[in-house]
Amino acid sequence: MKNKLILVIATVLSVFFSLTTKAQDSKILAGAGLKYATDISTMGIEAKGVYLASDTWEIAPAFTYYFKKNNVNWSTLDFDAHYVFSSDDKSTFYAIGGLNVTFWKFKMDGGSELDDYFGGFDLDASGSDVGVNIGVGSRFAISDKMYFNADLKYTIGNANYLSAGIGILYHF
Repeated sequence: MKNKLILVIATVLSVFFSLTTKAQDSKILAGAGLKYATDISTMGIEAKGVYLASDTWEIAPAFTYYFKKNNVNWSTLDFDAHYVFSSDDKSTFYAIGGLNVTFWKFKMDGGSELDDYFGGFDLDASGSDVGVNIGVGSRFAISDKMYFNADLKYTIGNANYLSAGIGILYHF
């Protein structure tokens, strides 16, 4: 529930910023993509926004929901900054640094062959881990308003993992 609330707030803020700026002056990009994380070992769907703060700095929040695997649901909330070290009309290359919160929830319902031994049980546990992101990324123009986005970053903290993502961003 907490993850859905955060995603709704991020979406509302993205829409608000896009409506309050002129199209040609917009500094907002938003989009979606796919992400894979090594220790999570499953694919996820990512919603991402990028605010072009200056020619050198970008702010890039993202939320990723990973598909359930082995009775565990994972999701991540990233608050990243991009340091742009190369940019032109067609491509942008940047370094990534930021804060990550990784959420996990384990749930196993009774009703399995273990019921014969234990008389039915439910296991339920959840938690979150805070970490730091470091990595690199790029954006390539597909059209005047659409970009292909790719990034590779490592999260350092209690949940250490490498994640690779690709997606599409729209420049409002």
